[in-house]
Amino acid sequence: MGRAKRLQRVLAGLALLAATGIGSTAPPATVGADSDSIGHDSIIRSPPPIQIDRATVGPLGSVSVIGDSVLHGAGRYSPTLVDRLAEQGWGPIRFRAGAGYSTGYFGRSPELTSTYWLAAWRDEGWNADNVIVNLGANDTEFCETDVDCAYRAIMHVVDDIGPGPYVWWPKVTKFYTHTDQANAWNAALDRVAAERSDFFTWDWPTELATGGYGSNDNTHLLPSSYPKRSQRMAEEFTNAVARARPVGGSVDLSVARSEPSTWVPIAPTRLVDTRTDAPGAQSVGDVLRLDLTDEVPTGTTAVALYVAAARPTGAGFLTAGPCGPAGESATVTFDASGPRGAPTVVAVDDSDDADDALAVCVSTGGPTGTTTDVVVDLQGAFVTGDDGMRLHPLEAPTRVADTRPDGATTELTLDAPTGASSLAVNIAVAGATAPGYVTAAPCGVEAPTANLNFRAGPPASAAAFVEVGDDGTVCITASTAVDLVADLTATFRPAPDGGAADGGLAFVAIEPLRMLDTRDGTGGWAPLHGAGQQLAITASPPWAAAVTGTLTMIRPRTTAYVSATNCADADPVASANAAAGATVSNALTTGVADAGVLCVLSSSISNTVFDATGWWADVAANA
Repeated sequence: MGRAKRLQRVLAGLALLAATGIGSTAPPATVGADSDSIGHDSIIRSPPPIQIDRATVGPLGSVSVIGDSVLHGAGRYSPTLVDRLAEQGWGPIRFRAGAGYSTGYFGRSPELTSTYWLAAWRDEGWNADNVIVNLGANDTEFCETDVDCAYRAIMHVVDDIGPGPYVWWPKVTKFYTHTDQANAWNAALDRVAAERSDFFTWDWPTELATGGYGSNDNTHLLPSSYPKRSQRMAEEFTNAVARARPVGGSVDLSVARSEPSTWVPIAPTRLVDTRTDAPGAQSVGDVLRLDLTDEVPTGTTAVALYVAAARPTGAGFLTAGPCGPAGESATVTFDASGPRGAPTVVAVDDSDDADDALAVCVSTGGPTGTTTDVVVDLQGAFVTGDDGMRLHPLEAPTRVADTRPDGATTELTLDAPTGASSLAVNIAVAGATAPGYVTAAPCGVEAPTANLNFRAGPPASAAAFVEVGDDGTVCITASTAVDLVADLTATFRPAPDGGAADGGLAFVAIEPLRMLDTRDGTGGWAPLHGAGQQLAITASPPWAAAVTGTLTMIRPRTTAYVSATNCADADPVASANAAAGATVSNALTTGVADAGVLCVLSSSISNTVFDATGWWADVAANA
C-alpha cells in the first residue's frame, strides 16, 4: 500500500473518531493541580486533547503520560488514570492524550506527536522519572505488518526520552480486520522489552478480551469501561515499574556481641505451649520468660527455636530474643486466619540475675485486644569453644530436591554432602489442599515437633538446622501429601583438631538488629521493594562471612517470594514465600559478599524487613 493510501486510511479513521465524539478540533483542555475533572459537556460537543497536571508529590516518583485517542478516555472519565496513579503513590503527574497522536517517526504535524510534547515539557523543566506511552494505533497505518518499521517507530520515542526514566508501553488493539497490524506492533514492543531493562510492556489485548470491557471497534472503549482500564493500568504500571530508591546510609553495627560459638544439635524439645501450659493465651504487651538452664549445655550463647502463634484472635507479631526491653524486630507475624510459625536463632540472656540466667523471652505485639497462644520449640544451641560444629556456607543456595514434577508426597529423603554432620536447609511446601505441618529430622528418628506449619493454598517455607543421621540422610515428612522443595544453604561440620587453623565459621550472637525496612528507609532503601529488584544492604561487619536473622515479606501484590543471598550470580531460590496481601517471616542463614553486603530480591512489589540476630566469623582469619 502506498503512502497516499495509508494517509487516506488515517484521515478516514480520524473522521470516524470525530463522529464518535473523540475529535481534536478545539484548543487543548488543561486541568490544574487543584482540579480532578474536565468540563464534561464541552468534551461531548467537541472534545479537545486533554492535559492534566497534578503537582502533588508521591513517594514513588514522577510520571509523564502521553497517548492517542485510545488513552483519551482515561483522562476524560473519572476516576481518571491520573487519579488512580496518585492512589498508588505516584506524583507529580503530567498527562496528555489526543486523537491522531503518534510517535512522530513518520513526520506528521508536530502537535500530533509524542516527541513534540515530551520535548516541550523538558523545555519547561519537566522531565519525569517514569513515562507511560500509549501509542501505536495510528503508527500501524504506516508500518502495517512490518515489525522492523514498528520497532524503529517505538525506538524513536524511547531514544527521545533518553537514558534514566523507566518506560511502560501497553500493547495495542485494532479493529478486527487489522489485527495483523496490531500483532506486528506488539511484536516490536516485545522486542524492545527483551533488549532493555528499563522498558516494560503490558498485554492489553488479552486484558481487553478477558476483562469484561465494552468496545464497539476493539480499539476504543465505551465510557463505562474507561475507569476500569485506568485502574488496571495504574496497577500494572506500578507492579512493573515501582522501585525502592536510595534514601540514606547503612545501619550502625555497634551492638553487643557474644563470644564465637559452635553449633550443638539438641533433640527437639517443646519449651511451652500456652494452649495447655500456664500462663495461657497471651495478650499484646505480655512477655513469656522461658528458662533454658536445664535444657542447654553450659556456655550457651544462642539457641535455635521454632516460634508459633496458635489460635490468634487478630493481627499481631511475636518477638523472641534476650529478656529485657523489646526492640523493633519481629520473629513471626500472624492474623486471625490461623496458626503461623517461624524459626529463629536468638541470643540468650545470661545475666547474673538468677531469674534471667540462660533464658529467652517471647513478647506479643500488635493492636490492643489481640490475643494468641504461643508455642516454642527448642532445636539446638550455640556454645562457646570448639566442641560443636562450624558452619560452611555454600557459594549460593542450591536446590537439592523438588517433588513438583513427580507429584505430591508425604516424605522426602535428602542425602547429605560427605562430611556434613548437620544441614542448614530451607523447606518449602506447595500445592497444599489442606492445612498441615512438616518435620525435618535424621532419617529413622521420630521428630516430636514441627519445623513448618502450612495452610491450604499458597506456598509456605521455613528454615531449619537439621542433624544428619548415621546413614548420611535427612528425612522431611509432611502430615498430608504436598509438594516438597528443599534448598541447601550450608553444612555444619565438626571443628577439626588444631582448632582455628582449619577454618569454618563460628556464630557470634547479637541483640536483634534491624538491617532493612523498606517502609521507613532503614538500611537505605524506601518506600517499597520493587518486583524483580535486588537491594544491596550492609548486613554484617566486614569480618563476618555470613549472617543469620529473620527475613519478612510484607503484603506482596501477588503470591511471591523474597530471596537473600551473598550476591552470587546464580538463579534465585526463595528464602520466604507469601500469598498476595500476607505477611510472612522466615529465618535466614546465608553467606555475605565483601564488606558484609547481602543482596535481597523480591519477586513482587512488597515491603521487606530483615532483622539480624547474629554473624558468622571466619575462625581461621580472626584467630
